[in-house]
Amino acid sequence: MPRDPDDDAPLSRLARGFRKRTLVTARLASKVGVGFVKRSLGRGSDDAEATEADRQAAIDAASQMVKEIGALKGLVMKIGQIASYMPGALPPEAQRVLTRLQDDTTAMEWPKVRQVLREELGREPEALFDELEHEPFAAASIGQVHRGRFEGRPVAVKIQYPGIEDALRSDLRTAGVLGRLGTVGTGFDGGSLVAELRERVLEECDYRQEADSQRAFGALFATMPGARAPAVVAERSGRRVLTTALDPGRSFYPFCDEAPQAAKDRAGEIIFRVCFDCLFRHSVYNADPHPGNYLFAPDGAVTFLDFGCVRRFEARMIEAWKQVARSVLADDRAAFRERFPALGMVGNPKKFDWDYQWEVMRYLYRPFMATEPFTYTHEYVKESYAKLIFDNPNRWSGAMPPEWLFLNRLQWGLNSVLAYLNAAAPWGELWRAGVESPSVEAAF
Repeated sequence: MPRDPDDDAPLSRLARGFRKRTLVTARLASKVGVGFVKRSLGRGSDDAEATEADRQAAIDAASQMVKEIGALKGLVMKIGQIASYMPGALPPEAQRVLTRLQDDTTAMEWPKVRQVLREELGREPEALFDELEHEPFAAASIGQVHRGRFEGRPVAVKIQYPGIEDALRSDLRTAGVLGRLGTVGTGFDGGSLVAELRERVLEECDYRQEADSQRAFGALFATMPGARAPAVVAERSGRRVLTTALDPGRSFYPFCDEAPQAAKDRAGEIIFRVCFDCLFRHSVYNADPHPGNYLFAPDGAVTFLDFGCVRRFEARMIEAWKQVARSVLADDRAAFRERFPALGMVGNPKKFDWDYQWEVMRYLYRPFMATEPFTYTHEYVKESYAKLIFDNPNRWSGAMPPEWLFLNRLQWGLNSVLAYLNAAAPWGELWRAGVESPSVEAAF
């Protein structure tokens, strides 16, 4: 779909206030998502004409959302990014429009970029870098990335939008009110969940912390074949500027469209192994599994990007998860019922539907219990919408401890990435290896 020329106009400032930052986007989002999901699951009108009209309305709304959200940045843009890679959440044509939210949205104008570099690193960009392109090659929710050269090496320079931290705090205050209202009468603690969201999101605004995490994950990846993280250039980084080596890898959608299936299978296996090795062995999670955060070598080796949203866990919580996993893998319903409450997900025991929860676990563990290599597909991911949202009786009697907020995002984010890759592997072997490994708490 052709771009609107207005989309390329640089952004001079961020919108302020609830109405400007959320109201228009919320109205547009309602046109794009829930109704289509219900119809895709057979819960809406069967009228073909209405469905086609809704599909076109979703495409038009998605195009407008890209323009609106691309200028808003912040939390609403993060939500739009998630919607852009959830198979079946949108009509395919609308979803392709929204993929631009992953790395190609309205950019901040160059004088603002120059201002941040001067404030953070103390000099003009001409004195800091051998070269620095004025136009970014990626623009996302919190900052934009420019190609440059430093000491003769190609680098990527991520520069935070001026005022984005204040905008995020405003977004989070709105989310806090909505979160508390939305969980009234349920087993969910809206206040704790919003506090978790606030902590994770605001951490992303400190690029010094992200640089530390990127170096730490890079050291972990050195023990995981096929995985790497770009080296950090410390002398050209600060709280709102992060400079790293520039990786030449291919981005997600071209890799999905053009790479041989063997390379896509290898890439999927590396992404899966890295995720669960970090969780099960080191009790840490890089909590943003979306397509814009991976680059790929021709053979499927993966470069991981963006370490701003990192969650560390207590080893005992990971061990409790492993106990539940072992019971499901062993098809032991009695052990599952005994161990599952330790995860804190049973809000009202008198109303909790244990039979349905067992069915949900069997769905989630289907790739791990398969006797042959399992292929992740869009259909498998779409099945989760019914099982975990629309048809789930435990959505009122269940609960979610704060540490599970981003882990639950994982079940859709990671599965969606693997579905786009159409990746097949002996996932059960990889999963069991992690489940049976000892857990230690991350040293960073």
